Amino acid sequence: MFAIMQLDNDVSGREFRRKMRPKCEFICKYCQRRFNKPYNLMIHERTHKSPELTFSCEICGKSFKRQDNLKQHRTIHYPTTAYNCFSR
Repeated sequence: MFAIMQLDNDVSGREFRRKMRPKCEFICKYCQRRFNKPYNLMIHERTHKSPELTFSCEICGKSFKRQDNLKQHRTIHYPTTAYNCFSR
């Protein structure tokens, strides 16, 4: 991640330099996987707390640990309708 900072001695306001921000890392206490955002770590750690598969596809029966993965999977059964600009 970069931040653009204006130099103090620049009168014209045209000269900039990049400054590196310190990278925050959030580490899973179960498997030491690293995340940049605490929310992503929280969602990931839920998979360790409930090892059983809890979300099942009502069409094919495939199971998932996370509901968002099930929602993504459903797109193979319900493809989005493509609109044809030339149809009347």
